[in-house]
Formats: sequence, C-alpha cells, structure tokens
Amino acid sequence: MKTDPNAAPAPAFRASVILVAGLAATSVFAHGATPVELAHQHALGVAFSIFASLLADYRGNLRNLVRADLMAITSLYFLTLFEFLLPQPDFNEMVNLPETQLALEACLCGFAGIALGRHLSPQAPDALRKQLGGNIPPRAFLTIFTASLVGGYLHMLLAVNFNLSDLLYYFNAPRFYQPWTRGKFGDWKALLGEFGMVLYLVPPIAGIVFAKRREYSSGQRFYVTAGFLFTVYYGFTTGTRNIFATYLATFLVAYAFAMDQRKKRELVFVAGLVGVLMLGATVLILRFRSIGFSAYLAGRTEVHEEEAKAHFFVDYNLYVIAKLTNVFPDRYPYLGLEIPYLSLVRPIPRAIWSGKPEGLSVSIEDAVGVEGLTLASSFVGEAYMSGGLFGVFLTGLAFGSFNGWWNRLGRMDNSPFGHLVFASGFFSAVISMRSMFVFTTAILPTVAALAIGLWLLGRRQLRRQAEDPSG
Repeated sequence: MKTDPNAAPAPAFRASVILVAGLAATSVFAHGATPVELAHQHALGVAFSIFASLLADYRGNLRNLVRADLMAITSLYFLTLFEFLLPQPDFNEMVNLPETQLALEACLCGFAGIALGRHLSPQAPDALRKQLGGNIPPRAFLTIFTASLVGGYLHMLLAVNFNLSDLLYYFNAPRFYQPWTRGKFGDWKALLGEFGMVLYLVPPIAGIVFAKRREYSSGQRFYVTAGFLFTVYYGFTTGTRNIFATYLATFLVAYAFAMDQRKKRELVFVAGLVGVLMLGATVLILRFRSIGFSAYLAGRTEVHEEEAKAHFFVDYNLYVIAKLTNVFPDRYPYLGLEIPYLSLVRPIPRAIWSGKPEGLSVSIEDAVGVEGLTLASSFVGEAYMSGGLFGVFLTGLAFGSFNGWWNRLGRMDNSPFGHLVFASGFFSAVISMRSMFVFTTAILPTVAALAIGLWLLGRRQLRRQAEDPSG
C-alpha cells in the first residue's frame, strides 16, 4: 500500500508504546541515594525512551519528526531533566529525596499524557486544510513579512521615540531594563505590546523564503535576511532563551516543510546548525542576561551563584516542582480549574475588562516561599497545583491532543501560506511547556497569520472574478 508523500506528519502508535513503556520502566528501576542521583537516573531513562520512540517514528522520513508533539516533548525534557544529565552538586542542598521522587513522578505523568494525547486528536476541518493550500504570490507573502516586522517593533519604537540608536542600546541592556517591558504605556497602549507578538511570524516566513529562494529576487532575499537576522539578534539579546529557541524552532519547521523534499542533506545541515546555535545560546545567554550583552562584550560576566556552581544550568524547574509537591495539598488545597481559567482569559486586555483577575489565589512564589523573584515550574508544576498527578496527566493529554491535531495541518502540498500557519503554531507548542498561562497568547500570532493570509486570498479571488466574471 502506497503512502501519500504529501501526508501530514503523524506519530506511530508503536512509538508511543515505546515511550510510555520507557517512562514506566524509568519510574520502576531508576534509583538514587540523593536527589541528584535520582534525577540523573530519570534524565537518562527518559532521554533513552524519547530517542527510542524517535527511531520508531522516523520511518525513513526526517520530516515526520518535525511535529508539534515532539517539539513539546523535547521542550519539556529540556526544561525539567536535561540539566541533570550533568552534575548538579547544589541540588542536594535544595530539596530532599521524597520531594524529588514525587516531582519526577509528576514529570513522567506529563510526558505520558502528551505521548498518549497526541493519538486522541480530531480531524482537521476540510475547509481549513483547503485554505492552507491557497497560493499567495511572493510579493503578497512579503507583505505579511513587512506587517510582522512593523507590528512587532512598533511598540518598542514608540517607547524610544523612534530613535534607532536608543532601540539598539536597550537591546543590549540588562533584561527587564527596556522601557517597553516596564509599563511605560497605559492600558490601551499596552495593546500594542500584545500586537507585537506578530514578530514571531518573522522567523517562519524567513524559513520559507530561504527554502524557496529561487522564487524571490536578490533584493527580496536580502530584505528578508536582514529582517530575520535583526530579529534573531533581538531574541538573543533579550536574555530569554525561550524567545531565542522559538525563533530558531519556527524557522526550522517552516524551512523543512517548504524546501524541496529531495534536499535531505541540506535539511540535516540546517537542523544541525540550529541545534548548535541553540545549545551555545543556552550557555552564553546566562552570562549576560543580568548585565546586558554590551557589558558582556566589554568583558564583564555575571552569573547567579547557583548557575556558576552548576556544570550546566537551565532553570531548575524540577526544584520548583519538588517544592510545590511538598505544599499541595498538605498546606494549600488544589486550585482546581483556577489556572486553566486564568490561562483562557489572559489574552483579554485589562483595558477592556477592568475586573480581570490579577493572579492566582496562591502564586508559585508564595507556595515556595520566596519574594522578589519570578519562578518557573513548567506546565507540570502548574498542573500539579491544580490537581496533583492526575491534573498533570490530564493537562498532558490536552496538550498532546492539541499538538496532534495541529500536526494534521502540516501537509507537504500546502502553499507557503499554509506552511507559515503550520510553523507559527510551534510557538505555542514550545512556550506552553514552560507555562500554561502563555498558551492562549502564544497562539495569537498564528491567528494573525491566518487572518492576514485569508484576507489576501480573498482579495486575489475577488480580483480574478472582476477580471473574468464568467469564470
């Protein structure tokens, strides 16, 4: 039986069986006398399980591994366990063994939920898949690129009165020092900041243009390259690894689906380059995000004490998860649907809804007992606050189901417009692993791309009808 060469990427059921079985085996056989040893054993077991499932999923097609669910799984692994592949001597002083055990069980529930949930996704609507095949000419496609650049940087330019030298100065300044991140605008002007998320469309558009470079003039390629590199530089200097990683991931996804299927070596090279850049940035960003990139170039370095002592540091999400398992539900009752509700209403501007809830009744920071810091726990920690291990598994199922549904939109015979919409959706797949709260806002650039693309397609169809009324 021949397979459709244009079929959307999909997980093999045997790959999920292998992954879940590996997670179960890790839970049973991983052991350690200290929190670090236990976390290291789990990091190895989960890494092996993911790798084995990837081999089963490969099926001779590298693009079948370019999927939203796999991006989510690898992101969750990076956020929770990756750093424990290497020694983390201070971790033993931060948590005890029972806390670590429960936190690791919560992580395994999250992985298992995503692995199983990706097989529980409905079919994509035929009308939507047809629209994603609609062709937008290169010139109109570049219109989306320009709109993304202008819309993405507009709130920043307003904050510096359109002074480009000031803009670059704040790019290189310490994280959170930028005027556009400090509430300089009022409630209504803050909407521009939300609209600025269309900047996340720049990397996937660049990936498509690079893959189909012969369809664009040298001037158009130079324009896209300049805009893309400027945006990547901005993402790097933010000191926020999630932003930089998302830029690279969406670029790679769009490139992989838009390029000629026969150029496998080129795809492997680009994927390898992206991987090297991401790993390098993971280490380098920690050295300047507190002082700014310009200070780092001048010879200064400033690394947090726990980061300096660790051989490799990501975010210690596992530490936060461990502390949350220690206080929920013993000290605080589970929050139930409070977190999903706040996640759903987050995109609604406070300027429109003045009574919008300001935050959780019990924040992560309050639960852990810290002040003056913002802690990340990945979706695993937030879901545990909602409903324990069962809450983590259900949330993993939900994310897996959504990502599995999104995979169905990734057909190779999509137009560049379809590839853009599909690739931009990986932003939410990656960033939501860090926090459930950002999922509904992370999908907004994709909605914007879909709206602009459908508008351009509609205009083109009306123009054709005007030129040929009988057709």
